Parts: sequence; C-alpha cells; structure tokens
Amino acid sequence: MKKYISIIVIILTLCVSCKNKTNSIGTENSLENRLESYIDECNINGLSASVLVAKDGNILYSGGVGLRNKTEKLPVTEETIFTTGSLTKQFTATAILKLQEGLKLSVNDSIYKFFEDVPKDKQNITIHQLLTHSSGIVGNLDYGVDFVPISKEEFLNQVYNSPLDFEPGKQYSYSNVGYSILAMIIENISQSDYETYLQKNLFQEAGMEHTGYLFPRWDTTQIAHGYKCGEDWGTHLLKWQADSNQISWHLKGNGGILSNPSDLYKWYIALKENKIISKKSFEQLTFPHVKENESGDSHYAYGWTIMNGDRNTKIIAHNGSNGVFYADFLQLPEEDTVIIYMTNELRYDTQIVAWEIEQLLFSENYTPVVPKMNSIKHDGSDIVNKQLEIINQFVKLIMKSDENIDDFITSHLASKERERRFRMWIKDMQKEFLGYRLKHILEYGDMSFDIVLESQDGKVVELTPCFDLQFNENNQIVAFGW
Repeated sequence: MKKYISIIVIILTLCVSCKNKTNSIGTENSLENRLESYIDECNINGLSASVLVAKDGNILYSGGVGLRNKTEKLPVTEETIFTTGSLTKQFTATAILKLQEGLKLSVNDSIYKFFEDVPKDKQNITIHQLLTHSSGIVGNLDYGVDFVPISKEEFLNQVYNSPLDFEPGKQYSYSNVGYSILAMIIENISQSDYETYLQKNLFQEAGMEHTGYLFPRWDTTQIAHGYKCGEDWGTHLLKWQADSNQISWHLKGNGGILSNPSDLYKWYIALKENKIISKKSFEQLTFPHVKENESGDSHYAYGWTIMNGDRNTKIIAHNGSNGVFYADFLQLPEEDTVIIYMTNELRYDTQIVAWEIEQLLFSENYTPVVPKMNSIKHDGSDIVNKQLEIINQFVKLIMKSDENIDDFITSHLASKERERRFRMWIKDMQKEFLGYRLKHILEYGDMSFDIVLESQDGKVVELTPCFDLQFNENNQIVAFGW
C-alpha cells in the first residue's frame, strides 16, 4: 500500500445518509428496508461510501453515507466522484475488443506488431496474454509511483529490460504493467490519446458524463478526498494538476479513472444491452480464460474475474484500490443483480461491504458485517488496554533493530503461516523508519489500529508512514499492512 500523510483531522460528526431509493410497499423486513438498515448502520459507524444496488431492473438503493471532504464537512452523495482503481481495466479490455470488432487488431496478435525493438523473450507475447495477466510481464515497475511522470519510451525500456516472471501463457500473475501496454496499443491503433478513445467510443455511447481522467468538466467539490489513518490524502485530480495535467504511464490503462456508481450503472446497462460491444465480444470479455489459482475456483477474463457464488450462480466481478480508495463492481447475471460500491477510506472491513450486501440480498437471515470506522486517538503513553501495550512493543521493534523479533512473533502473532512475512515486514520497517517517533495511534471498533510515525525533523511529507494492525479476541495479531 502507498503511504501518505497530511494534517490530522478527526471528524466525530456523523453525516446524515443521502439516499435515493425506489418507492416500494412491503413489510418492515422487506429487502429494501433491510438494505437501507444495513447502510444506515454503516453510516452510524463512520463509513464514507457511495452504493448502488439494482435487482431485476429496479434500483433498490442509490446514495451515499459519510463525508467526501472532512475539512469542509461535505457529504457523500449520488454525484460524488471516486477513483475506480483497477476497474479501469475493464474499460481498457472493452476498448481492445471494440478495436477487434473494427478489424483493427486481434487478441491473438503478438506485441511485436505494435512496438519496435521488442526483445526476443517478449516478442511472442499476445494481446490475449496481456488481457489475462498470463504474459509473464512484471506486475509493477515500482510501488507508489502512480503519480511519478514517465515517458512511453522510458516505460517500455524498463519493461523490455525486466526479466519475465514466467514463460508467456504458462501461468497467471496480476500485471498492472500489462494493461498500460494495452493502453499504448489502443493509442497506436486509434492514433488518439487513450482517454480520448474511451470518451468517444465507450463513455459517450453509454451516456456516462462523469467518468474519465481529465476530460470531464469536473465539479471539483464533488470529488471525494481520500483518507488514510484519518489524514487527508487529497484527490487524484489535484495530483494530476500538480503534474501539468499528465497521467503517468505507471497508472494509465490499468487504474485511476474517476467515476461514481451512477455512471458505472450506465456502463453496466450499456454492456448488458450490447450498446458498446457485440454480444459475442461481451462473451469474450467475460469468459473465464485463465485460472487465478490452483484450485480453479476463480478465473480471469478480460478485466473481470469470474467465479461461482454460494448459490452456484455466476459472478462477474472486479475491485480496485490504491491503498486509500476502494471500489467493488459485482454483476450476478443469472440473478439479474448488480452491486457497485466505492469508498474513500480503505480499511479491513470497508472492502467487504459489497460482498456483505450480496449475502444480505439472497439470505433473509444473514447479519452483515458493519465496518467500524469511528476512531479514538491515543498518544504513546496512553496504555488503556492490552492491545495498546502490544502496539507500543511493536513500535519499539521498529525503532530499535536489536529488539528480539522472534519473541514478539511467538507471543503476539496469531498465524504461524504468516511468521516469515511478518518478520520481513518488520525488518523493512526498521530500515525505513530509523529515527522516527510514534506520533499517535487510532483505535477502531473492530479491534484494529492505525499507527502513525513521524520523522525527527517533523516534516509533513507524502511518504511519512501509516500502517495498521488488527487483533482477535485473544489479543493476537491477525492482520497487518500499510
């Protein structure tokens, strides 16, 4: 995850839920009422998100909870814009199939047809392999570089000089880089900018006026600010504007497109009604081409993941995140249902909301998990429970490389299988944060904590760290990450 910092703003004011749902007459336990009740409870517990749920052609819920801008106390509404993250990949994949329909390319074409000086080990990589993450190309050229400028030539040069992770077509490994290369192919064939092509050939056809990178006439007050550890991360648009309105090739084609659930619902309808691509192309878009794991319980299509749900019905889904924002897009075609969910504050439970809604819709007695986002702020001396005591031990591990990692792991880590990863994680922390101090701890109602460190000079910089731990009822660490 990327780590960003700015001035802490703790908002304890609860935002009144802004919603627009279809009128329905039913019992107190109707589907609409249970859905609304769950989202209201999420709102009370501090979730900031926009949600759209439709079933059998009817919108059951469309609205927002929480705040899109905590400083200005602006609420999330239907119009609020979020980043789609890797939902962008479905747009890239659909554009490729649109070009294939126009006989401009074939998904079986090798990339050497579109680029010069492709090294021998990469010449036979196909568009299909890029679309399905089976090309062997590295997943990312680096982490945390979404807004770092890089030319197309330098991007390709780095890709060409990076070894393949495996022989093309032999395995599956998620690759953001592969989708940026697909965006380059779209530009090569269409002789236009990537976003220009999407706007003219996809978004306008679907009636989407609030989706894109830079082209829409954004109401900047409606763009949600991202929040990490309670701090304002800013917006994608502000970061692009700071870079002369450029979209880095580290991001273009694989992530970062801005939208909202209302526009994404228009996209869903347009795909469903074959307004963008033909039925045959849509079937290719959503065909389970490549196993994502050895068990084969999920497959990657083109910009979508395909799996069977608990009711043995097909699910077409994808999520997207940059470690701050999070989005989920679930299609259940056999049950004529779509769930679109976007939040500006990623934590453990905020990324399961769409799936909790999916369970709620089809199981009358299901009690969905409610994310607990309201936090209590502690300083380093505020040891009021066992978990805070363990966190202070953890911080000492990071600050002093001679502290015994093994003893800490034995005493406090729940999973033996994750010991190696946790040990490596701490060692990385020790290297990066030498000389830092504990700034404060945020405690959430789901037994998770954000830990914010500050450098010796106290400067507020983008890479000042924030990372989190989550405990179980036995005060053991069950999850960790940044």
